[in-house]
Amino acid sequence: MSHQRSFSITRRLVVTVLVLELLSAIALIGAFTVHERRVQLKAFDATLLGTAQSLLGAVGDAEDQNDNVMLDMHGLRLRRDSIYRVVDEHGRILGSSGSAPDFEKVSAEPTFRNLEVASRKYRFVALHGVRIIDPGLPNGGVRHDVDILYGAPVGHVWHEVFEAIRFFAIATLILLGVTAAVMSWMVRRGLSPIYELASEADRITSNDWHFDSPASAKTTTELAPLATALEEALARLERSFQQQRRFTSDAAHELKTDVAIVKSSLQLLSMRRRSVEEYSEGLSVSLEDFTRLEMTVEKMLALARLEQPAEHDRLDIVASCSLRDALEDVVDQNRSLAALKGIMIEAHLPVSVRVPMDQRDALLLCSNILSNAIRHSPNGGSIWIAVTTNAQMVQLSVRDQGEGIAEEDRPHLFEPFYRGDASRSRKSGGTGLGLSICNAICQRAGGSIDIANSVTGGAVVTVKIPAPPVPESASHSASLKAK
Repeated sequence: MSHQRSFSITRRLVVTVLVLELLSAIALIGAFTVHERRVQLKAFDATLLGTAQSLLGAVGDAEDQNDNVMLDMHGLRLRRDSIYRVVDEHGRILGSSGSAPDFEKVSAEPTFRNLEVASRKYRFVALHGVRIIDPGLPNGGVRHDVDILYGAPVGHVWHEVFEAIRFFAIATLILLGVTAAVMSWMVRRGLSPIYELASEADRITSNDWHFDSPASAKTTTELAPLATALEEALARLERSFQQQRRFTSDAAHELKTDVAIVKSSLQLLSMRRRSVEEYSEGLSVSLEDFTRLEMTVEKMLALARLEQPAEHDRLDIVASCSLRDALEDVVDQNRSLAALKGIMIEAHLPVSVRVPMDQRDALLLCSNILSNAIRHSPNGGSIWIAVTTNAQMVQLSVRDQGEGIAEEDRPHLFEPFYRGDASRSRKSGGTGLGLSICNAICQRAGGSIDIANSVTGGAVVTVKIPAPPVPESASHSASLKAK
């Protein structure tokens, strides 16, 4: 047997939020790295360009007859590891330091390039400038074109970038830690209504079904439907549990009574020596008692079967049968019983009406309703049976001319073993299970059953079953008078 590992909603929520924050932080660090590199390089390029322009400014008159220029480095402070080269228009190097690379073309606009020199990464700027010697002369002075190449290692730029990234990463980790602690506390506080709801539900026992959802659950939008559903479900379970207890108690009482009657009859026979006729009569009475006991057990088993989930429900296969055939069979079966009381049975049945239930359940439903109507009807009375259909519903109505239903009995009519008056007592042959079985059959088929008093006297049993009927080609009416 495999054991499923439990998990914590709080832990999952906190971890999910932290993972999302971590991914966001990684993306932010990446964007920050690109931005910081751009900013640092821009500042570094400004420094390179400023130094290159300083070198251009250091180019001056060489004070010779050819009006040459020279590079005066006095007052300039360059990095020791920097590389530069200053060349005039004749290709003469005015000054240099280090192994400066050659640029293919130097324009007036500064050009930046990353190069590697002696296994070190440098960034160079190439600048073309003009120096005017003796600008006060009539011809405007002597013009000299100067190319300047200046570079410095970029290692410190990346160092600045990495320092900024490290600071940002450490701050992010600290923020994640604080967020984890705050999130854990907030999630636990937010889930407290669930814990309170579970704690309240844990108090439920088989002897105490009281369940009152805590106010925190009722006022929480997401938990309010669950709290209401739990209250309603537990109320239904409590009613069902009490009904099962009551059924067990009533069933034990009924069986004990029947067994006691049979036992007393046999004991009475054995008290003294009797004639053959007396023994025969006593055995006949005992056989009737045994028959009533057998009927009670059969109805209890039928009710237990009907209250179990249908096999075809689990297989998504809906069984169906003809309601008209079931009614005709039941009318024929009760012909003799109706004839004894001179009762007329009139049935108005459509030609083809199918209902979503098993044939034996349809027979049991119709038999219980009709036999109950015959039992309640006075001698010489009438019973009317009618079946009507529409697009989605089949309705069976059975009306008798009996004494009707007392208002105090109506809430208990479908309870097992309930007998409201003497007409449903043991003397009339009733067990108090017939209407319970009818109710279970109707609920099994997704329908309902109701009993009400007719305005003309007697009771009307109405059965409604949701089932699209087969289209009717004609209508059939049958009248039966039992004699």
